[in-house]
Amino acid sequence: MQPRTSAGRRTRNTVVVALIVAGLWAGVTLTRGAARAEESGTNGPVGHFSRAVQLIHG
Repeated sequence: MQPRTSAGRRTRNTVVVALIVAGLWAGVTLTRGAARAEESGTNGPVGHFSRAVQLIHG
């Protein structure tokens, strides 16, 4: 019984760490993309939102 418990805990911990890393990577990527907003666009949060919509639409 003990090996299954340890393996399950290890797997769960690995998944949690992977999700944290993926979340941090996505946050940094979005922040960098927002920081490089086009000069012709609006500034502030609205400009960042419109840039995100442009990225989604392609």
